[in-house]
Amino acid sequence: MRLRNITATAAVAGALVTGGLALASPASAATPAAQRTLVLKCTHPCSDPPGPGWRYIDNYFWASSCIEVGNRGINNRSWSRYQCYGSTWTNYDLWVI
Repeated sequence: MRLRNITATAAVAGALVTGGLALASPASAATPAAQRTLVLKCTHPCSDPPGPGWRYIDNYFWASSCIEVGNRGINNRSWSRYQCYGSTWTNYDLWVI
């Protein structure tokens, strides 16, 4: 009984190791499915400029991050005003003037 459990464990471990090596081989990484690229819904900036003279800086996942960078730019006198455009479904674009 004990010998059967050891043999079964060794067979399963060998299969896992062999399967892992086959998955990690360069030949399997070159499949067409692995070469596909992700297409985003929009190219950044996703939003239009708030008006003439506004310059796009970057996009942020969190609104708080966008606001923090906007305030930091005002404190550093890099820009005089900023606006964060975005929503729950899109990233927030930082526009400055």
